[in-house]
Amino acid sequence: MRSPHDNRFPIENRDWAMPTAQLNLVLNETKVMGGENLTAKLLIDSADPETIIHSLTAEVRGVGRTGWVNIHTDKIFETEKDYLNTRISLCPPNTPLPAGRHQFPLQVHIPDGAPSSYESQFGMIRYQIKVRMDANTEQASCTEVFPFVVICRSFFDDVPASCMSPIDYADEIDFTCCSLPFGTITIKVALPRTAFTVGELVEPIIRIKNRSRKGLKDCSVTLSMKTQFEATSRYEHVNEKKLSEQLIEMVNLGGVPGRSTQEFNRCTLRIPTGAPPTQNYMASGQPNIIAIYYVLKVTATPGIECEMPLIVTSGGYRDAQKNTAFQYHLQRQRKDALKDNESKINNNLIEYAFS
Repeated sequence: MRSPHDNRFPIENRDWAMPTAQLNLVLNETKVMGGENLTAKLLIDSADPETIIHSLTAEVRGVGRTGWVNIHTDKIFETEKDYLNTRISLCPPNTPLPAGRHQFPLQVHIPDGAPSSYESQFGMIRYQIKVRMDANTEQASCTEVFPFVVICRSFFDDVPASCMSPIDYADEIDFTCCSLPFGTITIKVALPRTAFTVGELVEPIIRIKNRSRKGLKDCSVTLSMKTQFEATSRYEHVNEKKLSEQLIEMVNLGGVPGRSTQEFNRCTLRIPTGAPPTQNYMASGQPNIIAIYYVLKVTATPGIECEMPLIVTSGGYRDAQKNTAFQYHLQRQRKDALKDNESKINNNLIEYAFS
């Protein structure tokens, strides 16, 4: 006889049962490019030999969301946009599912203008596959969500031709003290081009001419990713934007004394392989709720700052032969640059030896 203070119950009286089916998704690739097909295999482990599938569907979605609360007006801004919404049936109704492991192929086309996956404080772009199986028993019915990563498809062919040409950027900053001219700082940045691919090296040549008497300190060049978010007020048709900046890499250049000129030609910054490409506008011309772009910035103390916009693509040229020739040209340029640096070092050593 059970004690009145015994809270334990027999197992057979519990309304609880083990699930008899388990879902898993195997992707052919961890990342898929826009404009390509996502290929995967749905694996189902069944423990009940009498399971019958009433419906087995996969809902593929790509959603972009932005949102925040304005701390000054207490207005709520939020926007949601669908980039992909597809529903696929993976098997006919009333399909028997014996005990064991079964696999169902899955293929879906990713739109050419789909933006890259992105996560941030003020917004995100996520892609996922929601698989739902309805069976003849509650233990065999289940739902699972599987995320995947999309990379925006872009090439050098899509950027303006001027971005593939050498550029010399110059900026002048005038210093004044008590309304009197104190000197001028001239910054020149030379780049072979302003369009790069993910994983590529950015090697600017920076020349700083300090015509003031005050020396410049903490000179540096940085590669940053800027993201612009746009959202609409919940109760009013008013849009608001937010801007965030993420530092990717920084190279310290040192200082520039007064009345002197220095050239820095060994600045190397790498664009990460997993970085999202530049995305400002969709192919349809409609603005994205999340825009991503890159800048190369030169800073120094006191108060020196100038930046150059860069374009980052997910690939080189569309044509394979043209892209191979371009990569070969880059390798030749790097070898020539190394030879020039070695010859300069040798000449300096010879001059120092005879001085």
